[in-house]
Amino acid sequence: MIVTAGFGALLVAASCFDVLSLRIPNIIPLGLVVLFVLQLFVEPGAHSPLDHVLAMAFTLLILLPVFALDMLGGGDVKLLAAVALWLGIQKMAALLILVGVVGGIFALFWLAMRWLIRRGLGDRRLPRSLQARAPLPFALPITIVAALLFEST
Repeated sequence: MIVTAGFGALLVAASCFDVLSLRIPNIIPLGLVVLFVLQLFVEPGAHSPLDHVLAMAFTLLILLPVFALDMLGGGDVKLLAAVALWLGIQKMAALLILVGVVGGIFALFWLAMRWLIRRGLGDRRLPRSLQARAPLPFALPITIVAALLFEST
């Protein structure tokens, strides 16, 4: 239970950091991996570790070219890989597809919100994620999808 709460807390922290600074500290995905290992000791036999490690490896393999094309940030790739570790191979495809769908909807919402805020507030100091031409804080849709898929575990 505490380990699961840590999973959620780290995802929320990743979203906050991403919205405020467009960065996800490396300690967050690392913390998710450490918590998963701790979960294996707390609930032995509850998970098949190989399935989960494969999910993480395949996620990295799929997303590294996306990162190389500058379509997704490195922190987002690491966060998604750590979430895939938690969800396992059975939910990896759903994770990646839903993050794409929710991320697309989120992008439309965020861009509209960014435009409205900039228009109403003018030149006031805004977080970088709300400034024109800034990348999108993709940890938010990752967190939403992770919560939805984790709930059904």
